[in-house]
Amino acid sequence: MVNHVKGKVLSLLSVPAILLGLMSVVPAATEAADTPQTLTNVAGSDDYAKPGLQPEFQTVPKKYRNDIPVQILGINDLHGGLSTTGDVGIGQKTYKGAGTAARLASYLDQAQNQFKAVANSNNTFRVEAGDMVGAAPANSSLLAHESTMHALKEMRFQIGTLGNHEFDRGLPEFNRILNGNAPTASTNASQLVKDYPHYSTNMQLIVANVVNQSNGQIPFGYKPYTIKTVKAGNEKAKVGFIGIDTSTLPSLTLYDNYKDYKVLDEAETIAKYDKILNNKGVKAVVVMAHTGVATSPQGQTTGPVVDILNKLNSIDPSNHVGLYVAGHSHQYANAKIGKTHVVQAVYTGKAYDDVWTYVSPKSGKFVSVAPHVYPVLSQADDPTVSGNPNVAAVVKDADNRVDPQVNQVIGKAATPETITGRLHNNSTMENAAGEVVVDGQLYEANKHGVQADFAMTNTGGVRADLEVNENADITWGAATAVQPFGNILQVVKMTGKQIEDALNQQYDQNQQYYLQIAGLKYTYTDSGDANQPFKVVSMTKDDGTPITPDGTYNVVINDFLHGGGDDFTAFKDTAIQGSIGTDTDTFVNYIKDMTAAGTPVQAPQLDRKVYQGN
Repeated sequence: MVNHVKGKVLSLLSVPAILLGLMSVVPAATEAADTPQTLTNVAGSDDYAKPGLQPEFQTVPKKYRNDIPVQILGINDLHGGLSTTGDVGIGQKTYKGAGTAARLASYLDQAQNQFKAVANSNNTFRVEAGDMVGAAPANSSLLAHESTMHALKEMRFQIGTLGNHEFDRGLPEFNRILNGNAPTASTNASQLVKDYPHYSTNMQLIVANVVNQSNGQIPFGYKPYTIKTVKAGNEKAKVGFIGIDTSTLPSLTLYDNYKDYKVLDEAETIAKYDKILNNKGVKAVVVMAHTGVATSPQGQTTGPVVDILNKLNSIDPSNHVGLYVAGHSHQYANAKIGKTHVVQAVYTGKAYDDVWTYVSPKSGKFVSVAPHVYPVLSQADDPTVSGNPNVAAVVKDADNRVDPQVNQVIGKAATPETITGRLHNNSTMENAAGEVVVDGQLYEANKHGVQADFAMTNTGGVRADLEVNENADITWGAATAVQPFGNILQVVKMTGKQIEDALNQQYDQNQQYYLQIAGLKYTYTDSGDANQPFKVVSMTKDDGTPITPDGTYNVVINDFLHGGGDDFTAFKDTAIQGSIGTDTDTFVNYIKDMTAAGTPVQAPQLDRKVYQGN
């Protein structure tokens, strides 16, 4: 009965810096109302698994042989995925078991070598569009993500920009690992982090629209753009790169992590720096932006990037942005929006962008942009390729350092089967791992004497399936992969009306943000309102007792939601009744407690949200 609900979901999207992660749908940009024009929107084509098979990459077309070849190799949303693998959809095809940083490095090397051989050019730039770190497995997170930065250094990434997850531990901490400084006493670093080697990534960080609240200056001396000179024979030209973060940052991270900064409008900032670059003689511009976009298998491209480019071309029709390397929404994209090509290489190192461009030495403009997205094929699909040994060494060293803690068995599952998470939502946007998480939060709150009726979490904070070993063991690493952030859990007092408002807020942005719930059930139905197509009809406790609008209840939420994160304003500033520690520790303790009680963890029935047709 609810297939029409599920049909609204494009895919999953990453967002909150300490908590959010993949959403169900790419959000609409807030400035859409200010974009009077609609640019042409044409999907690109990605039919080949490797650039070596791409017909247009076999030779330099005759009409461009007097121009300067330039290659852009891009990634986005690595999220510390040093060893992460999974299926990846690109165009009409799905590739199984894609990923790992070492194999990504090898494919980037292959792509660059092919470009050099065919185009006789060294004009290759490796760029990154935000969320290098954060929401990551233990071989990154336990080492303060320095292992990921070391891997990026070995992959020779030259230019990067900020995403929301670079703010997870505060921007000063990200700046520390970017530059390879040792942790200070105030960071309370673990011995693992203190013992890890600290050295600079040698990546130039550019961001144009993040400024200090105090003085309007870009923090830490980061630059808004960089200019690179490209050459072919005796000819030269300039290519400009502008870095952009998402303006939705305040809803994606904790207040303390963004309060010192202001994020400016994306389109207006691009227009400003495009003109500055133009005045410096730069007529070929690449934007690297942590803003979401998706191209569906049907060839439809949607998301904030489309709205940003519409607005950009409305206020600056003569802009020179030829390529937009996107991130944040964890989806595949290849499209031409107006005159600008847009790509996004999914996430966690499962894919990469390979874009061949040609710049006229006379006009300085892009005369051709040929963008493609390719998978990082598994060893099974491409046994001829081995992982880059330098990156593999970084990963192996990280594994060796964290393995004693990661492999510690903390409990048992009822069956030796993985308990699946947000990649396996049912039609009402429930998933088993998410509901185990909130079940645990509710149980642990009451166990520690902080009386709670319900628990709720934004599903972006539930980052992974709960992996279960073949003997039904659950390890510390498996548990913390599900809840990696260490957000503080608070018990807050809410009225039934506030709870209803929070549940309804799941439906005001096409379920871009949604909740996992414990201790209550509710029914919802069609509202007839296009802006919020569904509404809550009734709510009850698990035992069937109605939840009344003027009744008061204690609800476990994380501090991200308490600040109104993911636009759940119903939780904001509710009265705190107590705290129960971090979400990570709470989940680990719940698995231990269930095992000790002889009730091993099992996947719950997904029946807490019930759609009721009119």
